[in-house]
Amino acid sequence: MAALSVEGAEQRLTRDWTAVLRHQTFYKAVYRPAVLRANLFAAGNGTVTLPPALEFHALRHTYASLCVAAGIPPLEIARFMGHAKVTTTLIVYAHLFDDDHSDAMAALGAMVQTTPRQADNVVPIRRGSAG
Repeated sequence: MAALSVEGAEQRLTRDWTAVLRHQTFYKAVYRPAVLRANLFAAGNGTVTLPPALEFHALRHTYASLCVAAGIPPLEIARFMGHAKVTTTLIVYAHLFDDDHSDAMAALGAMVQTTPRQADNVVPIRRGSAG
């Protein structure tokens, strides 16, 4: 899949979201090839590539970290993450709540403003000042 065109990859990724999605199938057929495609694209543009051993679960932590940095309240983050208790969120991400993330968020906001291609199938779950 990493060698497919964008259109070919989109056709292959069309799926019935009412059916069960097995982790192994998703990881092997979607996630790993997506990492490979991203690295091929990044290498061609001279940008930073992803670690080849990047685990899907790391994206979950990245998402939660970005939510903290964006100033989203812990209770709301806990709901987004599916944590039964807000204390889980506070324990796992406690080190992030004490830091000032305004510079990092401004840099990410600037990236969003300069992104050349906006995908039609990406829907922001929270609209902020950048979106």
